Amino acid sequence: MAKGLEDILDDLYDIEGVEACILYRIDGVPITLRTSGYKEELLNTMFWLEKQIKHVFGEMNKEGLNDTIFYFRNNRILIAPSSNSTVLVTITTEEANQQLISMETLRATRIIEKCVT
Repeated sequence: MAKGLEDILDDLYDIEGVEACILYRIDGVPITLRTSGYKEELLNTMFWLEKQIKHVFGEMNKEGLNDTIFYFRNNRILIAPSSNSTVLVTITTEEANQQLISMETLRATRIIEKCVT
């Protein structure tokens, strides 16, 4: 199972413009992530996400949303539930192909759901 999750994140991270992709538990604890190394701005975004995931996930379930997008600093953050207990977050640059990344993120959530349920 873990190798499957790792491969999914690798594929998503390989898309041009993806700064990071992170699989979180719904309580905000990161399970696994892909990023290109230490960037203080990205690290601050990840700390912010850890504090927000549980609340955002709850609101998304309440409103029946499949995904949501935030703009934080110079990044676009796509948050998509990937199972009842996990959330996939994709952080991209402003210049990234947003349609491609949205489609690939949603495809990844379907695969993750099969891995964790």
